[in-house]
Amino acid sequence: MSDERDAIRAERKALLATRAELDRARVSLALREIKSVVAPAPAADRVTRLKPAAALLTGLLGSFAGGPRLGRWLRIASFALAALRIARNWR
Repeated sequence: MSDERDAIRAERKALLATRAELDRARVSLALREIKSVVAPAPAADRVTRLKPAAALLTGLLGSFAGGPRLGRWLRIASFALAALRIARNWR
């Protein structure tokens, strides 16, 4: 009787471990899908073309408005853009 209970317990434990692994894989896949919606991979030519302009603009605005204030506004803008991307790609 004890051997049967041990076998049943071992089977349940193995089943739970397999389900946990499957759930982790599902969560990982969902996170990758969310990441691709929120932050799509940038095109390399676009990044190289816009990087100097962004650095110049940030330097000018940073000296004009102040570093901490500019940082706060850029953070708010990045959250707003992420929310906009999520809203556009909502299924």
